[in-house]
Amino acid sequence: MSDPVPVREDLELVSPVRALCSGHLVEDLVFPFPEIAPEEQETVSAFLDSFRGFARAKVDSRRIDQESRIPEEVIRGLAELGAFGMTIPEEFGGYGFSASAYCRVMEEVGQTDASLGILIGGHQSIGMKALLLFGSPEQKKRWLPGLATGEMIAAFALTEPEAGSDAASIRTTADLDAATGDFVLNGTKHWISNGGIASFFTVFAKDTALQVEDAHRRMTAFVVTRDMPGVEPGREEQKLGLKGSSTVPVELRNVRVPASHVIGERGQGFKIAVEVLNTGRTSLGAGCVGGSKAMIRAAAAHATQRRQFGKRIAEFEMIRGKFARMVVSTYGLESMVYLTAGLIDRGLPDYALEGACCKVFGTEAVWSNINDALQIAGGNGFMEDYPYGRALRDSRVNMIFEGTNEILRVLIALSAMKDTAQDLKEVARALKAPLSSVGILSDFVGRKIRGYVAPDKLTRVLVELTEEGEVISRYTRVLAGAVSTLLRRHGQKIVDREYQQERVADAAIDLYGCLAVVSRATSAIRSRGADRSSEELRLARAFVYAARHRIVNKLKSLDLDHNRDSEQTAISELAYSAPGYAFDYWK
Repeated sequence: MSDPVPVREDLELVSPVRALCSGHLVEDLVFPFPEIAPEEQETVSAFLDSFRGFARAKVDSRRIDQESRIPEEVIRGLAELGAFGMTIPEEFGGYGFSASAYCRVMEEVGQTDASLGILIGGHQSIGMKALLLFGSPEQKKRWLPGLATGEMIAAFALTEPEAGSDAASIRTTADLDAATGDFVLNGTKHWISNGGIASFFTVFAKDTALQVEDAHRRMTAFVVTRDMPGVEPGREEQKLGLKGSSTVPVELRNVRVPASHVIGERGQGFKIAVEVLNTGRTSLGAGCVGGSKAMIRAAAAHATQRRQFGKRIAEFEMIRGKFARMVVSTYGLESMVYLTAGLIDRGLPDYALEGACCKVFGTEAVWSNINDALQIAGGNGFMEDYPYGRALRDSRVNMIFEGTNEILRVLIALSAMKDTAQDLKEVARALKAPLSSVGILSDFVGRKIRGYVAPDKLTRVLVELTEEGEVISRYTRVLAGAVSTLLRRHGQKIVDREYQQERVADAAIDLYGCLAVVSRATSAIRSRGADRSSEELRLARAFVYAARHRIVNKLKSLDLDHNRDSEQTAISELAYSAPGYAFDYWK
């Protein structure tokens, strides 16, 4: 058994995903795989034991789904456990959990009830996160203790009827009253998680006194409390899933907000909103890990008991194939989540792309895993007496909120291209804010792109994973070359080439997943030896094998001779012009 490889503390902390797309492997950042400190592991284990006992006794998911609410006694019980203060520092009454510890708890919540995940995550992952990250010492002292105990429930109020993924287009206004120094807020926020029960809102509004051209720099973040006159939460939305969670519109009618309620600096609201959402995506991925594990457990219990044609259905190869797919994708997701959380805990300043990878891969993996589990359950899967239907309904929105998966693919692809395009000054400047750069590069004239640099090879992979390490090195090089070619071909128009962006993003996500599983399996072998890590080694190899085929397919399709993008565009126009399907056989 090899000695553990120490973590280097003198490293420049850079985004591994961004590095991959420019042909580099930041090996010393991802090896060894993160470990939880023993004392925190003990604290988290005790918390999880308490949570599981509480959930068994008090959480009735079917009742929550049917009644479309989480009972007050459940919310009080969670507060008594300290579930609302996990990430709040101990000095303010919280646990002070690391990102890794918080993800572990959210994974457990994801296995228990998805509506509870929205309640707790909406409060901690996004609702009060701006205060925690950007609040002044006085603001933290004022509000964090009540948020830690659950006396106050928090909500994140960004989305509006006309501003979903395009946050910069918000219409809620904050007018500065020069006589009093207060801000007067007017507008409508909608689809606000926890909105019906929250007493603390992080509200984003257009600061009308800021006369700047960039819409992003006119947004300011405010603490708004429910007791302020003019704060009017609306009726609960009737949703497809997550029925126990509160989701309402919130009207702001001449709400007077003192200047002391501004979070961070005026004009920093967009930056704050982006940072908050970046942090929340990793824990959302952790919830998807939990949901996947719950589905594997339920499906395995059924498949090993159900008999057809004289044997257990678990023995049929098509059923085995589904289980293999579920287990491998869950292992990959779990590895990505805890690698990302570990990087956050080490102080990685920019983890937007890693969090986005966890969110995109995780939400699509759990959706697929639920579908497979339901299929294995057969007719039972379609019945409300079983958990599959509720899981299907609850998980669908994961691919929509906290940034749609389409928008996040744009973010991953364009952000990852920034380093390769750094010598193209106008392109590089636009790619710093990729979600707002579409259509703004009309003055671009440069064509020179930095030459491609061959990537490093992985050196900290053990011999058992040599082939997998070579796959990562090889396709990191290929991806970087493809990114360079795309920029040469399209120049400023790359921001409009979403077919290609999607392929780059998917390849980057899979490469990050490969890095995560190889790092994790390497650490397992170093810790326990190859013989005792054989099953984990098998999972890592299976993930890389499947990911390699996906990566090859995506990168091959970047070649105009190997895709049918123009046909896709033409066919979509047929649907738009009809509108609908215009080829009814009977007509």
